Amino acid sequence: MPSHHQVNMSETKNSLRGKTFAGFGAVALVAALLFLVSSFSGPSSGYNTTLGSQEFISRYRATPNAELVDVRTPAEFDSGHIAGAVDIDFEGPGFEAAVKALDRSKTYFVYCHSGNRSGKATAVMRQEGIAHIYQLQGGVASASALVR
Repeated sequence: MPSHHQVNMSETKNSLRGKTFAGFGAVALVAALLFLVSSFSGPSSGYNTTLGSQEFISRYRATPNAELVDVRTPAEFDSGHIAGAVDIDFEGPGFEAAVKALDRSKTYFVYCHSGNRSGKATAVMRQEGIAHIYQLQGGVASASALVR
């Protein structure tokens, strides 16, 4: 026959198991909710989205208040760019000042030659509080049909 002390220990262990399981359930529930919320997030929630050339250009055309930004050098820009783009040279001394001057309410479609500079540029843009950004996957090197 178990002593009173042994019964209490057994009850305590069972009680702790239930609390641990309940704690785990609460953590799992919070994790599931965070996953669901992040699944429904998009560019309007502040995420940088990389798009293939066809989707990039069609979203640009369909998005009100959109700006198309080429972050290549002026010489690269002058040799051919996507119609409607403005040149903000990522490697130029005025890049950060130009980003600070951008309208935070607009949606920006950013590209470079290969995607490297535009990736870095969009990171700077996000740090400056710009939330609505799309990037051209592979840059104009993968979308030469768009360049004029």
